[in-house]
Amino acid sequence: LRADLLLHSAEFAGANLADAETATAFTAYVHRQFALLRHSSRLPVVFTVRTEPQGGAFPPTADTLRLQLLRSAVQWGAEYVDVEIDTAAATLYAARQNSLVIASYHDPAGEQLRWDGEFACEMLARARACGDIAKLISSARSFDDNLMCQRFVQEHHSPQTPVIALNMGYAGQMSRVLCPCLTPVTHPLLTAAAAPGQISARQINQARSLLGLLPARRFFLFGTPIQHSPSPAMHNAGFATLGLPHTFELKETATVDELLPVIANPEFGGAAVTIPHKQTIIPLLDRLTPAAQRIGAVNTIIPAADGTLLGDNTDYLGIVGCLRQAQLEAHTPAFADASALIVGAGGTSRAALYALHTLGVRSVAIYNRTAARAHALAEEFAELFAELAVAETLEDAAAREPAYIVGTIPASDLCLPEQLFAKPGVALDMAYKPRWTPLLEAASRRKWAVVHGVTVLIEQGIHQMEKWSGAVAPAKPMGDAVLTKYNSEF
Repeated sequence: LRADLLLHSAEFAGANLADAETATAFTAYVHRQFALLRHSSRLPVVFTVRTEPQGGAFPPTADTLRLQLLRSAVQWGAEYVDVEIDTAAATLYAARQNSLVIASYHDPAGEQLRWDGEFACEMLARARACGDIAKLISSARSFDDNLMCQRFVQEHHSPQTPVIALNMGYAGQMSRVLCPCLTPVTHPLLTAAAAPGQISARQINQARSLLGLLPARRFFLFGTPIQHSPSPAMHNAGFATLGLPHTFELKETATVDELLPVIANPEFGGAAVTIPHKQTIIPLLDRLTPAAQRIGAVNTIIPAADGTLLGDNTDYLGIVGCLRQAQLEAHTPAFADASALIVGAGGTSRAALYALHTLGVRSVAIYNRTAARAHALAEEFAELFAELAVAETLEDAAAREPAYIVGTIPASDLCLPEQLFAKPGVALDMAYKPRWTPLLEAASRRKWAVVHGVTVLIEQGIHQMEKWSGAVAPAKPMGDAVLTKYNSEF
């Protein structure tokens, strides 16, 4: 968040920040923008106030207000606070609380900060003395300046002592492509770049791919039947939006043995796993995440840097995210104070149980037509809950007055008693064919909040994309791709 750029707003254009009342109003305005950003994005916030001599818009005469805004950013919980190297930087560094301080030096003209000179090393040392991360910005006169910048980074950057080093201007764009951490980027939705030469994350990934720094990988959906799965549309939209050169395709097999050549291929980038392979795939993997281990099922394969294959589960994360959002919107009881019902006792119900445990639900009942399977599942997961019971009938389940119901079976002619929805609640169905399952139809008639299976599919897919790419997934393009395919078929 560039607080100085907020001075371009209609309310504060040309404002006299030396006036105490105006300064107070501007601080409140910045706080509102910070809160809106926090509410609308899952990304960490980098907060800064760039002055005019630093290439920004904040008047240098309002230095007291600048320092006040930087201290306020720490109090508001900004993950990073970017401050120019000066006497205030050390003070802010000492009082940074949970924020990380980026100690910066900007030379917009590129006259003093040359990457092969002693001054660059001097400023790096000063930055490290008053910041968690050093940031040095020069300006490129020629393409060779990018190569010198890269050599400087190679000499001084490490995960323990991170350095942001780049050149501004059109000629300096390659330094942004090669910058190892926290590269400032622009976005197509912004009316203008915040600094000369800024490019988007998508452009950076595309350039890294062309340079051979980001090899194309092949991702798959393993399972059967999967011909109509929206997963390829979802993940290919995600890769395209991020500028990644990868592809996602279907690999339909009846047995996991047929997948061995696929996962051994050097181009293998990862996979989503669906029925019937979520458990049989496990012996082919090197290790599991704690969540996948406890659930006993894998729906995501992630190749690690050391060449091993990690099994994970994002089904439960999809359920957690959707139920949390529905609970906030519907104002249903807090999870710790409510009981829940799971309909079904198959593989998906395992992820549902772990999701309810993650949310803090203490009392859960399982209903399944084959009661023996429900009892076996309840015994396996009993330690996660204060109470985990088996409802022999749906009428028994209704007597428990669940506030949350999770359906984990394919849509069927299941007859749901009206008393099951006696009190307000949320019904989530993992099945997404048809759009309105019997569970969701019955819940909707009783004015319950409902979560469609396709919504859970998108949510868990977003988590898959982030685990594969290491980037924040473009949720809207991915969701739109799924819904376009889904709406054309259902």
